Amino acid sequence: MLTHPFLSPEWIGAVREIRADYTDRAGPVEFEVAANVTVTDPPFGPGPVKGHIDATGPALTIEEGHLDRPDFSIEIPYEVARQLFVQRDPAQVMPALMGGRVKLTGDSSKILLLAGSIAPPPGDDDRVALAREVLHRIDAVTA
Repeated sequence: MLTHPFLSPEWIGAVREIRADYTDRAGPVEFEVAANVTVTDPPFGPGPVKGHIDATGPALTIEEGHLDRPDFSIEIPYEVARQLFVQRDPAQVMPALMGGRVKLTGDSSKILLLAGSIAPPPGDDDRVALAREVLHRIDAVTA
């Protein structure tokens, strides 16, 4: 299986394909949040990576580009984004935030909802099993 650098155009395409495989199986999102994400200093390509996370509809979507009306916006260095989303270590966000490496604007209380959803909760119900399956497939394409 081919792997791609986290957030590279190839990685984004591979994750889109994975998401498409689960469109019919994904249940409703348990929280509502809309966030713009700007990842600075990626190790590939020029400029920052701009994307958004939208859990205001029937399913969580992570896609390129910014939303017009996000609840909050976050600017985060690539290495911290990788720790948060690939290594799934939300504890890394607070030191980066307190140290000024992560910049938040808007309703920062919503970031806690998002941080809590990065790693699936313990348990073995169908939703958790599905989340683990999706994350396993994403991990398999992430260099």
